[in-house]
Amino acid sequence: MTNGTRADLRELFHKGQLTIGISELSRMTGVSPRQLRYWQKKGYIIPKNEDEPGQARVYTMKMVIKAAAMSNLLQTGYTLKAAAAQVDERMRPAQTIYHLLADRYQGYEVADNGQILVDLGPFDPQPDQELFVTLVGDKVKFELKDKQE
Repeated sequence: MTNGTRADLRELFHKGQLTIGISELSRMTGVSPRQLRYWQKKGYIIPKNEDEPGQARVYTMKMVIKAAAMSNLLQTGYTLKAAAAQVDERMRPAQTIYHLLADRYQGYEVADNGQILVDLGPFDPQPDQELFVTLVGDKVKFELKDKQE
């Protein structure tokens, strides 16, 4: 079997790796930079570098998604406050999935038959075993393996 390192996927999902500036965010969402700065002042969107005064604002993909979703809800009649609250609620499942991947993903193995086994690390009730997940056809299958020391 060949192994993929934990860094393979974690780097792709790492918070703040992909960022854009306020001008690009404005073009993507149709919201003016002035309005985006107002949203920031109200605490609805937060630039990655908010603690660096004097630096150009840069936004993570999470904030891009939030701003775009808020813009869409505003166009359908939501108030700014209601749109922000609705987007926060809708993003909760995605945040859970993100943390699952970021916290549990240990790497992957490619079996001799080409099947990819994703290593989710130690199985909590039995720490001497590791939990793997794979796709068999279009179904998810879990497998426990003895931990390799």
